[in-house]
Amino acid sequence: MNIRQFAIPALALILTACNIGVSAPQDQPGLATSAAQTVEAALTSAVPLATATLEVPPITGAETPIPGVAIDGTTAEATFCEDTAQINAWERDFVIFDKAEAEKPIAPGTTFLINLQLQNTSPCLWTHQYMVKYDSGERLHTGPDTFPIMQSGFSVKPGETFPLSLQFTAPSKPGNYQSEYSLINADGKAFLFFGIPTTVGTPSTGNIAAPGDLRYEYSCVPGLVTIILKWKDKSDNEDGFRIYRDGTKVTDLAPGSTTYDDLLAAPGSYTYAVAAFNASGESPANVTAETTNCQ
Repeated sequence: MNIRQFAIPALALILTACNIGVSAPQDQPGLATSAAQTVEAALTSAVPLATATLEVPPITGAETPIPGVAIDGTTAEATFCEDTAQINAWERDFVIFDKAEAEKPIAPGTTFLINLQLQNTSPCLWTHQYMVKYDSGERLHTGPDTFPIMQSGFSVKPGETFPLSLQFTAPSKPGNYQSEYSLINADGKAFLFFGIPTTVGTPSTGNIAAPGDLRYEYSCVPGLVTIILKWKDKSDNEDGFRIYRDGTKVTDLAPGSTTYDDLLAAPGSYTYAVAAFNASGESPANVTAETTNCQ
């Protein structure tokens, strides 16, 4: 009996405690408004959801490329450079090699120089792997069909000019000859073709007059001395003129020649002989060139 009377008040106390603060009195509008503002502020200032970030490691040089495919997986475009060139000047033995000069006969077996002033008109870099190639016609040189246009370590950049000097030997029999050569790149592709006409005359005989009024001039620049030999052609039956320096043959010139430029690395005293020659022999004239005052 006493136990029941004690239990009922305790249950009432628990129920009363659970209802504390649950219902706001209806006659207090200020409290309701405050509660609504509190809820709105909570929704507005809610913490945003975290966004996941995927980090892709950068591609490094350690990646192994696939031929024909770029490192990013796209198709790689092959780089291509097309060689082009033009001849700005053309000389044979330092005389402009025009039609009239090409038709002048030279003696059989005469050694001569073809000098070309080439310009690289392409975006390609020329190196020692670029070659002169013999293609057809009369063979004017000895050795292999291809030979380099410059020494190893040298190059010709786009737009630059380059002096190409080729030493040839005329055929041994009189006649008109045509020789075809070309420039080829490192891949062996030809990009410039040039023909060399050569007229070889019949060797002249009989006595021959020596050159007259042989004289010289010179010019100096650091590391280079140029001696210019000049003379008068006194004969009408020469096969050409032969130049000697200190007793050693330097070159043969075509008939009718009256000047020669000799390039030297150092000043000094040099003895020259210019000889008109044909099958009967030589008739030399001599002069000593003094350039010791070159600085």
